[in-house]
Amino acid sequence: MDLDLRKIRYFVAVAELLHFGRAAERLHIAQPVLSRQIRALEKDLGAPLFERDSHGVTLTAAGRQLLDDSWQLLAIADATRLRVRRAAGGPRRLVVGFRAGVVVTRACAPSGPPTRTSRRSPAASNGTTRSG
Repeated sequence: MDLDLRKIRYFVAVAELLHFGRAAERLHIAQPVLSRQIRALEKDLGAPLFERDSHGVTLTAAGRQLLDDSWQLLAIADATRLRVRRAAGGPRRLVVGFRAGVVVTRACAPSGPPTRTSRRSPAASNGTTRSG
């Protein structure tokens, strides 16, 4: 059995709000659709996740366990998605350009009291060299 991350996200919304209608609004889906998805998740897992009665919705022991596990599961899924996207983009690099005649000002120099090196030349304090 595979867990559907979409159903897990739906479950988390209902579990946080303990209200199907408000969870459906948060998820921008119709409440009957959300209810069907939660019932399908309960069937997939073979356990009721919520107790439903005229007073509202509460989590069962299985629901509390799934909620505890869902945070890590969703965080890992999001981190994996991010790493895959970065890997697909190839190696990243930073290109820094210099222009002749640009004066390095105090705003670019390291903060704190001037050191012996920085008093001599702004170029010496930020690792640049002068040529020409």
